[in-house]
Amino acid sequence: MMELNRRSFIKKMGVGAGLVAHNWPSANASVVPNTDDRIRVGLIGAGARGKWLAKIASSLPAFDVVACCDLLEANSEACQKEMGKKVAVYGDHRPMLDDKQVQAVIIATPLFLHFEMAKTALQAGKHVYCEKTMTHNRTDSFALRKLAANSPSVFQVGYQHRFNPVYAEIKFLLEKQYCGRIERVECTWNRHGDWRRPLPADVSFRGNADYPDLEHLINWRMYQKYSGGLVAELCSHQMDILNWLLDDKPDRITGLGGIDYWKDGRDTYDNVHLLVQYTKGVKASFTSLTTNAWQGYSIRILGDKGSIEVMGEDGHRAKIYAENTETEKAVDGVSGATKLAWDNHEGVPIRVKNPARDDTLPTEGALAHFAMCIREGKKPFSNAETGHRSAVSVDMANEAIQKNAIIKWSDSYN
Repeated sequence: MMELNRRSFIKKMGVGAGLVAHNWPSANASVVPNTDDRIRVGLIGAGARGKWLAKIASSLPAFDVVACCDLLEANSEACQKEMGKKVAVYGDHRPMLDDKQVQAVIIATPLFLHFEMAKTALQAGKHVYCEKTMTHNRTDSFALRKLAANSPSVFQVGYQHRFNPVYAEIKFLLEKQYCGRIERVECTWNRHGDWRRPLPADVSFRGNADYPDLEHLINWRMYQKYSGGLVAELCSHQMDILNWLLDDKPDRITGLGGIDYWKDGRDTYDNVHLLVQYTKGVKASFTSLTTNAWQGYSIRILGDKGSIEVMGEDGHRAKIYAENTETEKAVDGVSGATKLAWDNHEGVPIRVKNPARDDTLPTEGALAHFAMCIREGKKPFSNAETGHRSAVSVDMANEAIQKNAIIKWSDSYN
């Protein structure tokens, strides 16, 4: 990692210019193996996210997607069409895990199934890429972390934002104290819509032991039996990023939530508001709405020397803002235009060499890193340890809302 002193850092700043990113091997790892020796992958769960992961994986030279598993044949057919190839199709993940040609699996099923499927895959000797959140509750998270630690297989959690180069640069800037001491972080992930997916008219589903009807299968995010709601599906990404950026974990969490707008039978909240205190003292807030999209995805990291703001559009963009107390020191040898920008509280863009334009680059990076770890026998950057920390954070947050209480991190979670 390259070293930057304050003067060289400032010289990289300007009103239309930004910061040049350093290399971040963990986030940019890629593998280009012999095409005859690709890692053979089976997809479990071919819904919207699963289809996307299969499409990205099949475009990478490291992988050969050879199997697909979903309760709905229409999903498996759509997934094959997305990849442009035919693969073995299963209606149950267990026979697919018995398939000797499958070396690794991507799990993109509803949250409540993650633990059992990941456990069974590891026991079958498969490498596992499991979508976030790692598990539905902290008991399962603790068990899966232990199982992954004792398995020779690679286990990676699908927090693709860790592989967005802009966060690697932010991590570097925070470690070098360019924002000083961090006191507060504010996160939002707001949308305007009921978060509900229409039921396909051409699909018949009679129900099974898990899902009584097609509504619960398609809209599983609406029901606590299957989902952690907004906290697990949206806030979880930002919780994981903060755990990494701050090199910390929550000490206590409290919050509020409700079903206040969408009176449609759901039992997961349509709005959540969390307050988190980390063990090193940083206070953070997380808000997720379904009735107002103002600010959308955002993270604001506030320090005593400067602040960093991340916005979710165009693959995530970030700016750094200096506190006025630092301006006179910072502008030594810098243009008056930059000083004027800081005086007007205008941010300076944080630029990286290969910025993400959407979710493609981070997802490619996450999957390429998974392949590299399989090839080289390495522990993934987003692993069972970091996944456990985030899963526990999510479960604590939902418990805090449900009980209207402050939930403390217990030593037993460690």
